[in-house]
Amino acid sequence: MEATSDYKVALKWASELLGELNVPSVFIGEENFLEAFKTESSFSFTTKGDMPYGQAFGPNPHIDPRWEKCAVAYGNGQPTFGHLQIANQFDFYGRKTEVIQGFEELSICTDDALIEKVLKENAPNSSVYPGNSEIIFWGEVNQAAFGALVKWKSGFHVLVSIVTVEAERGKGLATELTKRMVSKAAQLGITEVALGVAHKNIGAIKAYEKAGFKEMAQFTNYYLEPSLQSKH
Repeated sequence: MEATSDYKVALKWASELLGELNVPSVFIGEENFLEAFKTESSFSFTTKGDMPYGQAFGPNPHIDPRWEKCAVAYGNGQPTFGHLQIANQFDFYGRKTEVIQGFEELSICTDDALIEKVLKENAPNSSVYPGNSEIIFWGEVNQAAFGALVKWKSGFHVLVSIVTVEAERGKGLATELTKRMVSKAAQLGITEVALGVAHKNIGAIKAYEKAGFKEMAQFTNYYLEPSLQSKH
């Protein structure tokens, strides 16, 4: 096994094993990066923050004893991973941006009260609410579908808190919104975007795939104590 505390080397390792557009490049920022580990077929890394966090890829990744939370790509759902206990699952998708024909325009929503109301009533567990410092803009379609583009500390741009009002679901609004947000990101000079989705949320995944997103990984989250997941 090899290890490095060099941020650029870690990104190079991730790219070599996982491809140019890969999940570690989304999550690893130079300021929060601690260490990365690789073997011929596996890669893992550790970041600092509220709790030491890691991600693991491949058949036999190194398990850092510092981890209090980690995400294991394409694991078999075992109840424990090293010293950590299973918590939940999520999938991660990404794509290159482009201005999509027919979806060049995006309505920007600045009504924070409306956005917060829609999120609380239709997607209360959304990761980002108005007021978050990472938000670049909130997009909307017909005041029935909303979503935010954020810039993470890694420098990567992510679509978050995508929600459709329950009574308007099934009309393709999430796909339309996502396409328009991708187009807007391209117009801003952003070349890649990603998003997370609840594991096997078929409806949402179909919407994102119709907008050109490809699966980057399916993750199982593990925590030092499962009770911590409600705090992070």
